[in-house]
Amino acid sequence: MKTNIRTFQRDFPRMRRLAAAGTVIVVESEGQSFEFRRRRAGTGVLGCMAGRAKLGKLRDGPAIPLAEWGALAQ
Repeated sequence: MKTNIRTFQRDFPRMRRLAAAGTVIVVESEGQSFEFRRRRAGTGVLGCMAGRAKLGKLRDGPAIPLAEWGALAQ
């Protein structure tokens, strides 16, 4: 949905409801375009890899043995 800044400000409660329903509102002002949309819920710590990482196959302890860290281990 396209609108101008004046209409967007005047009808903000309606615009917010539309965005919450999934509509992307494009606000055009002075030759620039801005998008107003609902922010998606976070996917957690793994982000886009959620559900793909095989966490059960990870071994216990660090991935690189401490003996190989040298001066960084301190």
